[in-house]
Amino acid sequence: MGLKSLALVEAVRETSDKTSTERRCFLSSLSSDAKLIGQRIRAHWSIENHLHRVLDMAFNEDQSRVRTGHAAENFALIRRFS
Repeated sequence: MGLKSLALVEAVRETSDKTSTERRCFLSSLSSDAKLIGQRIRAHWSIENHLHRVLDMAFNEDQSRVRTGHAAENFALIRRFS
């Protein structure tokens, strides 16, 4: 396969009182087709966002107060397996 393209994505997030910009770099084995690379990146983030929504809605992960030792990492791993 090998490296065939590099992509830089600029994500702008706007809330009622704040705007933030984040740049993400991607290395890819896809040909230099911006439309295709954009579709693949959006598909990846769709899966990521869905996972985080499930973790928050089903497991209430954002409210977890587990902080001692490796417990936070261990519980996060268990939630993802579940």
